[in-house]
Amino acid sequence: MGVALSDAELVRQTRTGDREAFGKLVERHRRTIYALCLQRGFQPAESEDLAQETFIRAYRNLDALQDATAFARWLYGIVGHVCADGARTRRRRLAREEPGLDQAPEPEATLEFRAHPGFDEELGEVAAAMHGLTEEHRIVVALRYLEGLSPKEIASRLGEPRGTIRSRLHHALRHLQSALGGARTGEARES
Repeated sequence: MGVALSDAELVRQTRTGDREAFGKLVERHRRTIYALCLQRGFQPAESEDLAQETFIRAYRNLDALQDATAFARWLYGIVGHVCADGARTRRRRLAREEPGLDQAPEPEATLEFRAHPGFDEELGEVAAAMHGLTEEHRIVVALRYLEGLSPKEIASRLGEPRGTIRSRLHHALRHLQSALGGARTGEARES
């Protein structure tokens, strides 16, 4: 098995016309992008569509990325814009289907999950708690617990100092612990 190429190298290869290189970037970041969409309160099918749209936009605009080493941070910015567009589209669709709903606030993540068959009460509570995190905190939590990256690996992927990542994880876990009624969130300390 060969050495995994960095995001920057895969970006460089993609820019030279290697579509498989971009496929590797998609595979590397797919779960995190999908999870970030779910955390914004979208249904699983919507989240899949939004994740796909995120990668389409990234591919089309790859030449605009000035620093290939910042690909992950740039991609996570794109997903934020795609989700915002998705929320506006949802509000417009609801307004057409049921006039007056466009004035209603966006539903909470827990309501979205309750509408989904097989809803688990704990999952809804976690989703609501995640909804209360800032985007920066959601990203590090997703990378840590969905991708299984260490704080050092997250720092490398995001181009941030390791101490910043550890601080974000600490604050995110404290928020989640508080939001979930003091239940243990798994890791009291990140290494």
